[in-house]
Amino acid sequence: MAQCFPIFMDLGSAAPLVVGADHGLAAKIRLLARFAPVVDLVTGMDLAPGELRHPQMRHITGIALQAADSLFRGRPLIIIETGDQALNTRLATVARDAGIPVNVPDCPHLCSFYLGAIVERDPVTVAISTSGFSPVLAQRLRARLEDMLPTGYGRLATYLNRIRHRLRHLPAARRRGLQHQIIESDIGARIIDGDSVQADSWVIARLTTQPASGSGRLRVIESGHDDPDHLPRPAAEAIRNADVIIHPQGRPPAMLSIARREVELLAAAPKARRKLADERLARGLDVVILTNDGIDRTARAGISA
Repeated sequence: MAQCFPIFMDLGSAAPLVVGADHGLAAKIRLLARFAPVVDLVTGMDLAPGELRHPQMRHITGIALQAADSLFRGRPLIIIETGDQALNTRLATVARDAGIPVNVPDCPHLCSFYLGAIVERDPVTVAISTSGFSPVLAQRLRARLEDMLPTGYGRLATYLNRIRHRLRHLPAARRRGLQHQIIESDIGARIIDGDSVQADSWVIARLTTQPASGSGRLRVIESGHDDPDHLPRPAAEAIRNADVIIHPQGRPPAMLSIARREVELLAAAPKARRKLADERLARGLDVVILTNDGIDRTARAGISA
């Protein structure tokens, strides 16, 4: 089981708080300032050290570090490095007891959240965490993703959001299918480069030439080995994109870990599977049946009608 649950937090409604004057906090302030209009800093000094100054940083004076917990209420998160391990521990404990996410650099046992390596392609944000085990590994993964995702990749998310109202009347499976086609085709590449005119024409053509309703698609996949890492690519894609997955009764197969969170999961005996599938196919949903019944070779490859 994963140690940490990943979330994305709004820092626009209340300012995060940084406690301490350690020079290492400069990187934390710069990071927070990419997502928060204001970052509050308390150092226990009249003037903040030069390396901690930032246009979006608000230095709070007249508060000793030992009394910094008086500023905790209402904070979305707090980062602490006072240079005093005992004080770090006390302040972190106060924050945790108040239910406020807290991070103390290089002290995982005091942290309730970790700062991941981030790839930003606004409005797309990808965050990578090793739960504090290996920041270097997280940075390496970030570098790979930055190479994979063009700087204009966020335009694709903006465009897909813009056309949502045009696709709202379509069955969920067809809606996703059209969006996948945009993402994976030359149309997506043009949007990333800043040209959405052809994409608009493409979408209009698809909506006018294809019916809004129709049967969904059925895939039957052999789940015998039950290892997501060894699934044929067509089978993995079918599971990832399914609206409904019907699986054998008992312990859910491990390959369900790659399914969408919103997928409908149904445990069913062999005789009941087809009826369940037909009902959902008629609603235009994409259905996957996972079976360990030793079905034909085509199904083991990941596709079966």
